[in-house]
Amino acid sequence: MKTKVLTMACIMAFTFAMPQTADAQLGKLLNKAKKAVTDVNKVLGVQDAGTGNNKAADDTPALASVPIPGGGEMQNPLAPAMDVELVGAYGKSTSLNYGSVYLVLKVKMNLNLTQASFGSANNVRAMAVDEDGNTYPLNTMGAYPKDVTEGLFVKVVLDDKDLHFMDVKKTAKKMQLIRLGVYLDAAHRGVITFKNVPILWDVNPE
Repeated sequence: MKTKVLTMACIMAFTFAMPQTADAQLGKLLNKAKKAVTDVNKVLGVQDAGTGNNKAADDTPALASVPIPGGGEMQNPLAPAMDVELVGAYGKSTSLNYGSVYLVLKVKMNLNLTQASFGSANNVRAMAVDEDGNTYPLNTMGAYPKDVTEGLFVKVVLDDKDLHFMDVKKTAKKMQLIRLGVYLDAAHRGVITFKNVPILWDVNPE
């Protein structure tokens, strides 16, 4: 009889302990899942529901967009070292329905440098995306040097063949995204982003 009572007591104790153990494990899993979601949101820069702030992976503020006088906007992570103004994105017909697009910039160096290289940088290939989602990567992973000067704006025409976005449909009226790599020196390199830039077809640069 004592054996039966002891056995029943053990079974009851085990039965009551199981939900508590399961609940504890479930709580730990939920906490881990919540932390994982928070970490992913930080990496992606997703808005923090508690504060409403957008945070990058390293908690640095998001890069500000600057309006472009001719239309669109620009993000320039190299602004402390180099000021950039977009003169325009120029389309040059290569056939009845297609052409190439290249950029003309105005660049002012804030460093004591006489050259800046444009193309691809940081292992990121320069590319453009039109309003229909068609992508036009550059044919090079390199960058082409252009003459610049400290303290003065200099016009920089990126008309080298490898700096043209090729086989662009002439029905494209704008590039919703242009990504351009810039290399100044080992400490100053990055990717400038232009958004919603009109394409000026068969117009000579100003």
